[in-house]
Amino acid sequence: MEWDKHLSNKQEMTITVCINADTRVGYLNPQSTVGDYGEGSLQGVRSVDLLTEGVKNKMNYFRGYDCQCILCIDQHEELSAELYKEIQSIVEAYGNNSKLICKPHNRTRHRWYDYITIEALKLADGDYVVHWDQDTNGIRTDESDIIEKYFKWLDEGYKYICQPSPMPSAEHGMFWASTRFFICKKETLDLPMVEQNLTTPFMGKHTPCVEHILGALAGDGKVLYPPREDDSYLIWSWARYFQGTLKRINENNQAQELKRIVELGVHGAQDILDKQ
Repeated sequence: MEWDKHLSNKQEMTITVCINADTRVGYLNPQSTVGDYGEGSLQGVRSVDLLTEGVKNKMNYFRGYDCQCILCIDQHEELSAELYKEIQSIVEAYGNNSKLICKPHNRTRHRWYDYITIEALKLADGDYVVHWDQDTNGIRTDESDIIEKYFKWLDEGYKYICQPSPMPSAEHGMFWASTRFFICKKETLDLPMVEQNLTTPFMGKHTPCVEHILGALAGDGKVLYPPREDDSYLIWSWARYFQGTLKRINENNQAQELKRIVELGVHGAQDILDKQ
C-alpha cells in the first residue's frame, strides 16, 4: 500500500521546504507586534531571527526526512555582508541543492506579493513541497507522527494540508491553501495556471491571491486544516515576537517548548502572543 511505503521508505522521499521572507523596516528591532507598521495582520511581525533561527526551526520540523531548503528574501533593506554570509551558511548546510535567493524589493511590480510566492515554489525539486511564511513556525515532538499523517492525507485525496485548526471545517470555512503553511505533492502545483488566474476574478467580485487560487483549483473539500494535537505538534504565527525567542525554542527540548507555547495561548488563526 502507498501508506506502508511511506512508513518504510521515508528517507527515499524528498521534501522541498520553501520559505518566503523579507527585510522590511524594523526587522532589526528587538521586538515586533502585528500592525506596528500598518495594515494589521497583513503586515505580520518582523525580525532578523526569522531569517536565521526561523529557517532552522522550519527545517527542524521535518527532521528525519530528505529535505531541500529554498529561502527567498524580498530585500526591502539590504542585508549586511555578515548577516548574508550567516544566512547563506545556514541554508547551504541542508545540501540537496538548497538555495538562498535575495531580490531587491519591487513594489511597483503588479501583484508582487503573489509573484514572490510563486517564484519560490517554482524552485522546488522535491516530491513534496512545503510553503512557510517567515512569521510562521512549528514544533513537533520526537514521538509525533504528524509528517506521516500528511503523506496519508495526501494519498487519500487531499491536495493541501495546512496548519491545524481548533474548529471543524464546517465552522472555519477556510478552503484556501494558506501560505502561512501548507504541504502538497509537487504534481498538485499548477503554477502556470495560478499565474494565469492572478488577475482574473473567477471567484467572484474580488481578484484572488495565490492561496485562494490554489484552493479553488484543488476543488471543493480538498484543502485540509487538521485538528490540533497540542501534545504532539503545533504550527503558529506570531502576534508579537521578541528577539531571541526562536533561538531558545530551537535549543531546548521540543516537548517542553511545545507545552510552553500552548500555555501562552492561541489567538485567532493560530496566532501566538509571546509574553517572554
